[in-house]
Amino acid sequence: MEAFQLIGQMSYEYNADVGLAYASPVRGVWNIVHIGTLVPGGHQIYVCPTSCLRGVVLTTAEMGAMDRLSTITVGEDNILEGDMEEALQHGTERIIEELPQRPRMVMIFTSCIHHFMAVNYKRVYRILQKEYPDIDFVDCYMDPIMRRTAPVVPALWRQMHRVLKNVPKVRGQVNYIGNCFPYGGDTCDLTALLEENGVKRLEANSCRDYDEFLSMAQSPVNFVFHATGLKAANDMKIRLGQEYLAMRPGYSYDEFDQDMEAASALCSLPAPDKETVAALRRRCEEETEKTRLLLAGTPLSIDYTAVDCPLDLALFLLRHGFNVESVFVDVFTERQEIFDALKEEKPDLKIYASLGWNIRQMDRTHEGKIVCVGQKSAYFMNSDYFVNIIENAGLYGYRGLIQLMELIRDAYQTEKPMKDLVQIKGWGCSCS
Repeated sequence: MEAFQLIGQMSYEYNADVGLAYASPVRGVWNIVHIGTLVPGGHQIYVCPTSCLRGVVLTTAEMGAMDRLSTITVGEDNILEGDMEEALQHGTERIIEELPQRPRMVMIFTSCIHHFMAVNYKRVYRILQKEYPDIDFVDCYMDPIMRRTAPVVPALWRQMHRVLKNVPKVRGQVNYIGNCFPYGGDTCDLTALLEENGVKRLEANSCRDYDEFLSMAQSPVNFVFHATGLKAANDMKIRLGQEYLAMRPGYSYDEFDQDMEAASALCSLPAPDKETVAALRRRCEEETEKTRLLLAGTPLSIDYTAVDCPLDLALFLLRHGFNVESVFVDVFTERQEIFDALKEEKPDLKIYASLGWNIRQMDRTHEGKIVCVGQKSAYFMNSDYFVNIIENAGLYGYRGLIQLMELIRDAYQTEKPMKDLVQIKGWGCSCS
């Protein structure tokens, strides 16, 4: 049985994330441990059975951030004795008292067993908050049984920002919500606009200390670049009165312009002038053509861990004359019109399910060179010629697309030790 389907024979309702799944050794995507360490002055406590703790401890050790995490082991005796709440409370108290420095925020991650046992963990948090009024306690979750109905990453972004209070807003300041990586002015059109107009930008990954993180509550506007941040942004709109705008992470020039105009209006800033936009479009076209000529028909493979919109990127590249061979994606989350257009553009495009039970036996050989965008496509295609990024890596708009073209050219020209790189837990992680 083939490990791929041809898009021309597929329906938009495709979803491979059901039943038996294959977990590849590609480890660059961030998890809740990485994200939790973004909060300066924060400390994570995981309350789980030993088997669950193994993963989070290894992740933290690989990051060199063991001082940012503690654990409370839940055993069979806790279930039989019915003292889950006491273990949670007293374990947290002991951890706080033994830490060399008092944390400003404590994120407590309860697990599936707490839900099964109907543990009243919120009562415990109320007790802890009274006992330690100088610490913000945040209820977080590590419950993979809810990964389809209530995924843990969007929930964590929301919970991390729950410590922000409804305070008066200040002009000239905005937040980016839900980004693992900074969106700099050289790779993000919105950041360039904000910097040109002297607008301060705050996000968890670049706040210098906990007080600056708390000052995000003063921003009147939030911007979201990933769907995983929408839950947090919506919650902050309700609680804090902060408006938000979702910046579409696709590859349509018209959408870039529309989103930038909406962002400018929301911040009461002048929109990018037409000459600047036209110049950026021309440069995008020039860089894209330069990349196409260099690759000279070399096949491309794209995966969803590298970019949020792999189908849209495939469509953009195909329409610009690239030889896109395949896309690795486990569920179609992009708009159906993109799927339909791609289906018409190249009906023989191969769609691989990276979670598919049969993909571990796929033929990973490839005749000649293949350039991959993303770690998963590089691993499954056994290619050392790949763009080593995850989650868009801070790329947005014309500037982001120009940078992506540069990365694709570098991937074509420079071999990378794929087998070593994809095994590093947490791409670009610098939270230690």
